[in-house]
Amino acid sequence: MNILQSAVAFLFFLSTFSFGQSLIASHRLGDNTGEDWEPAILADGNYVYAFWPHYLATTYKDSSGATCMPFKGKGKFTTSSYMYFQSSSDGGTTWGPVTIPRCPVQGNDVDAQLALGANHRIYASYMDGNTQYTPIEAIYSDDHGVTWSTPVDVTNGGRGDKDILLVDKNNNVMVAFENGGKQHVSVSTNGGASFTSQQVNVASSGVALATGGILDTQGNAYFAWSGTSNNGTGPTTFYLQRSNNLFASYSVDTIDEGQGGPQVTGAGWDYWGGSIQIAVQPKTPPASDRVIVIYNAGAGSSGAPERIYTKYSDTLGATWNIPFNPSSWPNGSQLSLAPSGVWHGFPSIAATSSMVKVIWMDNRASAGGNYTCKSSSTTGQCGTWNVYERSSADGATNWSTESTMVQPTPYRDYQTAAGFDHPYGDYSETVTDGAGNFFGIWAEGESKFGTGDVYFAKF
Repeated sequence: MNILQSAVAFLFFLSTFSFGQSLIASHRLGDNTGEDWEPAILADGNYVYAFWPHYLATTYKDSSGATCMPFKGKGKFTTSSYMYFQSSSDGGTTWGPVTIPRCPVQGNDVDAQLALGANHRIYASYMDGNTQYTPIEAIYSDDHGVTWSTPVDVTNGGRGDKDILLVDKNNNVMVAFENGGKQHVSVSTNGGASFTSQQVNVASSGVALATGGILDTQGNAYFAWSGTSNNGTGPTTFYLQRSNNLFASYSVDTIDEGQGGPQVTGAGWDYWGGSIQIAVQPKTPPASDRVIVIYNAGAGSSGAPERIYTKYSDTLGATWNIPFNPSSWPNGSQLSLAPSGVWHGFPSIAATSSMVKVIWMDNRASAGGNYTCKSSSTTGQCGTWNVYERSSADGATNWSTESTMVQPTPYRDYQTAAGFDHPYGDYSETVTDGAGNFFGIWAEGESKFGTGDVYFAKF
């Protein structure tokens, strides 16, 4: 991008920027080679960790010293992606070099997850294979990500898709995943050395993907699920699963429902469909923790652009401030202040006892108010996207004005001052260190098929 193009892009950015908004600096992670997709993030005191699949050949050895299988092309028993890991020991101010925790076992590595266990142990999980349903590996590190354990398949050969990872203070590990329209939770009570998997009945029909997970301060674990039907065209039902005994028993509540997401050329299965994430705001006993969800859902006709909604529960998910209405949905509180017609998606949330923060992506910065996404596979056909943030002391009232992520320079060819061409992956993550600092992570690209990079912000 030349100087004139940069100036024009910045003027357009100012013309679309609402006064009263604040700006949040974002930073590009990785080794500057790009092709980085769908990252995970974890905070532990001054340490911040990022983990994501990298879709290019690499010469890095993994933490055991092994040389990973080479990328030889389609049809070979090899890989086109590796899990990258990067860490900061100063709260995200500076970052160490990229590493590979462990080489792929079966093939492509995707769907990164991170969680914190006892004694600062870092856990990671991810899909590993070249098929729709793959082994889901779990590994851990006791030295801030320098070395990692041998991968263990949490499905015990059963395979799955879209893992969500939780670890409690006793290093009990819980992984939710989907396989063939059935939902599963695998549990390890020996720190991830072995797992027992069970089918759980969350959605009665269709496909439900685990899209969020959290622990509260009262011994409960939660998984949030997005269930869709009609081959991913919707509608989408949002579920919350809760257990206090490692999912030996559990309850399931319906939070809300939304119309199916827009169907766009090259977007893939339910790419623009609904997704839900969850946070817990700790309360001092005898008050119950506040459980807060954020989700994107469609209103009106199926295939219309989706909006961002939130609800909360002060009864650990048993009841909600806005009860689900099976004849009128979605009925959560809207968070985005973007104009009608703007495309929304990819929300995430985190909370401390005194603050709740959420981020999401939308394409309100599109030139001339032309928000329609015509193609996810062609660069420049999906408007201009950016990441937006709001906060609330209680996750229920007095939400702040919106803040906007600033694109880091030098810009990639898919970026301007106003934003980027396309979300590179179909989710973001937000976490907190518990001391008032929040960290968000997401990926930006030129289309669903790349190229793209991982971005980080502290706010």
